[in-house]
Amino acid sequence: MNQHPGLTFHHVGVAVPQIEPAADRFAKVFGAVTDSPVYHDPNQGVYIQFLKLGDARIELLAPAGQNSPVDAMLRRGVSVYHVCFETADFDARLDEWVKSGAVLVSPPKPAVAFENRRVAFVMCLGLIVELVDAARPSPP
Repeated sequence: MNQHPGLTFHHVGVAVPQIEPAADRFAKVFGAVTDSPVYHDPNQGVYIQFLKLGDARIELLAPAGQNSPVDAMLRRGVSVYHVCFETADFDARLDEWVKSGAVLVSPPKPAVAFENRRVAFVMCLGLIVELVDAARPSPP
């Protein structure tokens, strides 16, 4: 994947069994502060909450029922699930990543935690990478 202006690091996603105990632990140990409400995203099959830790943003992801995409990660315990980049050139970046060898694991879908902006996930070098659209959707 080539480096592009307009592609910015957004957050790191951490798979946790439950949001509230994990958020409390991050606050107690690291001084992280809550940066969003807890969202339920039925399109992604997860509960989500963002935390701020210094200049970094952490997305906690917990399963929202059976067959959640974070289930496999949680078999190994709490772990980094993905890294996320934001771009205003969503379709071109995603297309370029796939043409460069990344494997599309979740096609573009609206994401509740991002005001229904599109997100997609690819696998590259064993790492899940999320791409979030910086552009706001057009009014219906």
